[in-house]
Amino acid sequence: MLVALAFTSCNTECETVTTRNITILVDATDSTLIDRAKHELRKENFEQLVNQELGLTETPKCFKVNYDFGIISTRSYYNPTSTALSHTDWGQARNKLVIGWRDFYAAHEENLHSLDSVGLMESTSLFPTLMKAINKTEGTVIVVSDLIENNPVVNFYKNPPTTPEQMEKTYNDMMGYYLPDRVSQTAQKEVVFIVMSEPKDSGVVHKARAFWRYALEEHLGLKVSFADGITTL
Repeated sequence: MLVALAFTSCNTECETVTTRNITILVDATDSTLIDRAKHELRKENFEQLVNQELGLTETPKCFKVNYDFGIISTRSYYNPTSTALSHTDWGQARNKLVIGWRDFYAAHEENLHSLDSVGLMESTSLFPTLMKAINKTEGTVIVVSDLIENNPVVNFYKNPPTTPEQMEKTYNDMMGYYLPDRVSQTAQKEVVFIVMSEPKDSGVVHKARAFWRYALEEHLGLKVSFADGITTL
């Protein structure tokens, strides 16, 4: 599955530069989700994600990777940590590139460690954070979450939307409450949910999947997919 691909002019030895953009959002609303997310996003899985989702296995001569890491929390404030890796001369600087990748993965490890400082929360505001991440990312947004929305507007535990009418109302209620910027519709945007849920919540999660597909595909025209883990993508 390939994501955002852009070609831009370059004044160096590169005629074109392949640019890949990825954002990872981690649901940090309870310690169980954090532990499972850290395990799922461990280095070997993250490397697989980069190779598969960003389509860099062909090692283009000139490329740039933009990686944002954000946290889904009770608050709707979105302030991602950004990391970039660029390479413009594959033949002359192979050793330098290896060091660059090492630093890139080290930054990812630091992002995972930052989850340890997140305090306990009572609710989930996935919607506003996701909308902001989608707006910012011309590429793939990976969401590691149980998908269960529980904010001042809706509570999927108590009243999950199940019919198209209920999903439409839920979507409009959250749009009216959070007033996110309008998302530009582009084929380059894609959302992949890595579902981390407890067996006891399987019924709610099933309904939540249907809602997020409805909200993001029907309203925003985005490509949406779900997986139980990175290795199953």
